[in-house]
Amino acid sequence: MELRHLRAFLAVARHGHFTRAAAAIGLAQPALSQHIAQLEAELGVRVFERSRRGALPTDAGRAFLPRAERVLAELEAARSDARDFHGLVRGRVVIGTISSIAALRLPDVLSRFRARHPGIDLALREDHTAPLIALLASGAIDLALLHAGSIRSPRRAATRGTLAAEITSTKLQDEALVVALPRRHPLASAREIEFAALAAEAFVVHHEGSTLREVVMAAGAATGFTPRLALEASGNDTVRAFVAAGFGVALLPRSLAAAPGPPIATVEVSAPRVARTVSIARRRHGALQPAPRAVFEFLRASLTAT
Repeated sequence: MELRHLRAFLAVARHGHFTRAAAAIGLAQPALSQHIAQLEAELGVRVFERSRRGALPTDAGRAFLPRAERVLAELEAARSDARDFHGLVRGRVVIGTISSIAALRLPDVLSRFRARHPGIDLALREDHTAPLIALLASGAIDLALLHAGSIRSPRRAATRGTLAAEITSTKLQDEALVVALPRRHPLASAREIEFAALAAEAFVVHHEGSTLREVVMAAGAATGFTPRLALEASGNDTVRAFVAAGFGVALLPRSLAAAPGPPIATVEVSAPRVARTVSIARRRHGALQPAPRAVFEFLRASLTAT
């Protein structure tokens, strides 16, 4: 039995007419009739009752129909998987990302993805975690690279930032947050400090909606003070530049603090321990289409900490 026989059978079953079925699959009617005759000869039964009005499946044809549909569906799925593997998927994928992910090799990772999948058009939208969750839930973006902060002490542990019910995430890696200080700050030479030692400091933070800002405020509350905000910035470069210029201190991911930029000092936080978890998120319901799925799997493989 050949696949062309199955395709001819399904076409006639769907259209109920040999002429219309032949046109639908791009065959001459004699060729399609021959495929059906060969199929019937192999099965040993007639699968259609022919009349001037068209063709209707026989009892044998109706029994054969769902199996033929499953065979061709499995074949198409296998072909789709093969096309995905070889980078032949096409489409447009909008990725939301927090700005500090760039320090985790995101530009290089996406460049390698584009080389492997030239048919997929990538678009990036940068924002804080809370707005990205809303965009993802609304369908405005396909995937989002997010982070959630955590505060851990001997008496309490808390995670800052929650996902909407319709969003699910896959963890990529954990990363410590460090205190960024002006290089001439009295605490700049310390190996580690307790967050309470920063009670008298002015803080440079991101705007509302930022996970790092939430961690600053929560760590202050956990150690008995309300951080005094000297500057609310829109991006990591601005935060770092103002810390370097002596406007205040900040909490930054270790990778971002170590990246090239205005000179700063970095100190570990011993109590409470502050960190972030980087995840890739998508909408919970419904399977990802081939293009977003290819991006999701590539980012997960490339950014998961080993």
